[in-house]
Amino acid sequence: IMITRLSVLLSLNLAVAAVPATAASRAADMHVSVVVVARTILTVDQQPATVQVTAGDVARGYLDLPQAIAFRIRSNAANGYTVQVGPISTPFTRAEVTWDRIVMVVSSDSTSVRQQYQPGTTNGVLGVRLILAPNTVPGSYPFPIQLTAASL
Repeated sequence: IMITRLSVLLSLNLAVAAVPATAASRAADMHVSVVVVARTILTVDQQPATVQVTAGDVARGYLDLPQAIAFRIRSNAANGYTVQVGPISTPFTRAEVTWDRIVMVVSSDSTSVRQQYQPGTTNGVLGVRLILAPNTVPGSYPFPIQLTAASL
């Protein structure tokens, strides 16, 4: 009986070894989709921490800060992005923020400007005119402008 089992196992092994192994070939379509998340990065390179209001500024009613904020924006947002400014705080009642030929007027509410998609990095410089409240006294005040950017 032992020899019979052994001979059956050997004959099965030889039979399997005699049959050539073939791999089945199959083709299938594969579809890949990618969603690119819109991202806008604002980097502020220069911005004063404080502003000095002088007696002359108080008499004039405003303080000019040409080239107050230097920044860079990099965005991959196909629909563009917004640059938001503000809101401002006392003793300033309003700010007139100039970027190229765009003038944004900011008060207790923020304001924004929409920009079209541009490949690469956009560099910008903002000029700021701070309008003083009537009871402002000369002194050092925190810079009142907050700048942010967001993808559309």
